[in-house]
Amino acid sequence: MVDALGTVWICVCLAIFIMVVRLAMGRYCETKWDASDSLTAVAIFLSIARIAFTHVLIIWKTNNVSDTYQATHMFSQQEIYRREIGSKFTLIARCLYISLLWIQKLVLLMFYRHLVRDLPWEKKTILVYGIVFAVTFFGSIISTFVECKPFRLYWQVLPDPGNCSQAIVQLYFVGICNMCTDLMLIFLPIPVLLKVRLGIVKKLQLGFLFSIGFMIIVITAVRIPFTIQSKSSESIRITWTTGEFLAATFVANAPKLYSFRHLVQRKNGSSFGYIHQSGPQFHQMDDLETPAISISDVATMRLKNSGSSGSRTEDSRETGDDGR
Repeated sequence: MVDALGTVWICVCLAIFIMVVRLAMGRYCETKWDASDSLTAVAIFLSIARIAFTHVLIIWKTNNVSDTYQATHMFSQQEIYRREIGSKFTLIARCLYISLLWIQKLVLLMFYRHLVRDLPWEKKTILVYGIVFAVTFFGSIISTFVECKPFRLYWQVLPDPGNCSQAIVQLYFVGICNMCTDLMLIFLPIPVLLKVRLGIVKKLQLGFLFSIGFMIIVITAVRIPFTIQSKSSESIRITWTTGEFLAATFVANAPKLYSFRHLVQRKNGSSFGYIHQSGPQFHQMDDLETPAISISDVATMRLKNSGSSGSRTEDSRETGDDGR
C-alpha cells in the first residue's frame, strides 16, 4: 500500500510539474493565453482533486476484495464504513481519470490544429475528431456506472456485493477508446509532415515527437491484462492509471514545450526557427513552430509557390505562342 501510494503521489506531482512548466513558459514567452492553457489549468485542479480521493481510497481500501478474503475476514463496523467511503471515492477517481485523459487529448488536438490550419481538410477533420472525442468521453463516463445493479453494490461491503465493482467492462471500454483516440492523434499531423519540404533528419525528429503517443498505447495495452490479473486490488489499478495519466500529460505537452524553445531563444537574442529559401519553390523550416511560422505556413507557401510557378509557366507558353 505504501509503495502504491508513493508511486501515485510521484506520478501526479510530475504531471502537475509538467503542466505548471507549460503555463509558466507561456507567460515567460508572453504568448497569448488560449483555450489549451485554460484546459491545462483545469487539469491541474482535477489532478489535485484526484490525488486527494485516491489517497483516501488507497489507505481505507474498497469493497473490491478476493472471494477468499470476503468469506474468511471479519469486517468491523469501522472497516465497513471506511471501505464504503473508499469505494465511493473510487467512482469519483475513475471519472477524474477519464476527464484528465481526455483533457490532454484536447490540449494536443488544439496544438495540432495550428499545424493543419488553412489546409482544405482542416475544419471537417477537426470536427470529426471533436465528435469522436465527445462520444468516447461520455461513453467512458457512462461505462463507469452501469455494471452494478442495484447501484449500491458499487460500495456495498456486506453482504458480498459480487464482482461488479471490479468494473471489468469499464476497464476494457475506456482502454479501447483511449487507444483508438490516441491513434487518431498520432495520424493527424502525418499528412503535413509528408507534404512540407523539410530535410529527412528534421522530418524524423518531428515524426518522433508526434509519435510518442504510442507510449500511451503501449502502457494501456500492458495495463489492461495486468489489471485483470490483479482485479481484486484497487491499489494496483490506481497505480497503473496514474502512470498512464503521467504519460498522457507528457505526450500532450511535449510539442508545446518544444516550440517554446524558439521563443526563449528569441527572447534571449539567440537564433530561432526560420525559413530558408533556396530558389523560388524551395522552403525549409529549421524548427517545429514559432508564433509567426508553423509547418502549415510552410506547406501553404509551398502550394502557393507551386501554383504561381504553374501560372508563370503558362504565361511563358502563351508569350511564346504570341511571339510565333
